[in-house]
Parts: sequence; structure tokens; C-alpha cells
Amino acid sequence: MLTEAKNTIKFISQYFSANLQSAMEYRGAFLSQVLFMFLNDLMLLFFWWVLFTKVESLGGWNFQHVLLLHAAVSGSFAFQALLFGGSFSLSRTIAEGRLDFYLALPKPVLLHVLVSRSAPSAWGDLAFGLVMFWLAGSPSPGRIAAFLLLTFAGGVVMASFTVLAKSLSFWLGHSSGLADQLFEALLSFSLYPEGIFSAGTRFLLYTLIPAAFVSYLPVKILSEFSALHALLLILFALGISLLARFVFYRGLKRYESGNLVATIAAD
Repeated sequence: MLTEAKNTIKFISQYFSANLQSAMEYRGAFLSQVLFMFLNDLMLLFFWWVLFTKVESLGGWNFQHVLLLHAAVSGSFAFQALLFGGSFSLSRTIAEGRLDFYLALPKPVLLHVLVSRSAPSAWGDLAFGLVMFWLAGSPSPGRIAAFLLLTFAGGVVMASFTVLAKSLSFWLGHSSGLADQLFEALLSFSLYPEGIFSAGTRFLLYTLIPAAFVSYLPVKILSEFSALHALLLILFALGISLLARFVFYRGLKRYESGNLVATIAAD
């Protein structure tokens, strides 16, 4: 099992390196994408800065908490987009018969689909997350390592939720619109302080739309470390990834092969 884990990590790192080298072939375009994504994230935070110049706290959250919130969400999204970028186009891959290519390869189908793509602009999200974490205060090598681990776990949650949503295409056909709406709901709820939501909404955000595990729990852990919260985040990330794997492979049994040559030619 240890050898298999090492081989999997090596496989992911090789794809990650290849995707990065591909993006760096056009450095000007790469750097502009990174810069514009950083500025886009900064504009989303501007609203909260203006609001907290008028109020001291909101639902028990202050501006430092919001900085950590946006840092966590940006970092989590960056890990999903950089390592598991294929998750965003999974609906089309299924509905258009593009899984044929991956079925012919030796590596696990789902893993291969997920790591086959990467979004270069997400480096801007990662940079933004690290800068906001730094501005939130008390950065240290240990806390930075903790931040990266927590956002990686958040990225696993986001990628797994995306796989669950996109796997609906096995049963519904072209359902990318619905899947995108579900992902947008996860992302949108993650960017608002937990304290502004009712108890019922918070229950939803800890279950069906797991925004809490992308932002709220990481913020709590970084603000005041709790072994219980850290364990809960790790177990949930593991659980939802296993659930996503189960649903995907269950749907794969229903998969009807498309014409791969025609599909590629259509691009």
C-alpha cells in the first residue's frame, strides 16, 4: 500500500509539473492571468473592508476573521484548480464520451481525469491566499504549514463536491449547468462569515453544501487551534473523497462510450 501511495503521489506530481511547464511556455500570458486573478480576489474583499470601516464585528466575526476566510477559500480553490483541474470539465467529459481516452490507460480513471488539467490562473488565488493569511497576523513557518495543509484539505473537499455534482451527467446527460450552480453555491456561501446565517442554513453548510469545511473550520483552527476541529476536517475530507469516488465509479458502470475521434475532431 505504501508503494502504491508513493506511485500515486509521483503520478500527480508528474502531471502537475507537465501542466506547469505547459503554462510557462507563454510566460507573459501566464503572469497576466495570475495578476488578474489576484486583483479579482482583492476586489471581492474590498466590499468587506468598506463594511468593517462602519461596523466593528458582524455575527461575531471581525475583519481579521474575514481575511482568514478569504485566504482559506482562495487557497482551497487554488489547490483544486492546480492539482485537480479536470474536475471542472468532468460533466462534458462524461456527456461527450471523452472518458474513452482515460479508460484505455492504466491509471485509475477518476484520478487521471482530475489531474489531467490545471488552471494556471489559480496561482493568483494561491498568492492571494498567502498574502491575506500574512496580513491576518502572526505568520510563522508552523502556521504557514498549517494553513497550506488546511487549504489542501479544503481543496479536496471542493474537488470531491465538484465530482459529486458533475457525476450527475452519468444519469442526467448534459447537466453541466446544474453542476456549475451547485459549485457556485458552495463557493458563494464559503465567502460569507458563518455568523450571519441562521441555524438551519448553517446545518445545510455543514452537510449538503459543505462550505463550512472549506472556510469556517479552517478559520476556527487558525484562530484558536482545536484538535477536534482539525480531526473533523480531515475525516470529512477523507469521507467526501471516498463518497465522490464511489458515486463516480457507480456512474461509470452506466457509461455509454462515445465516438472519441469525432469528439476530438469537433474541438
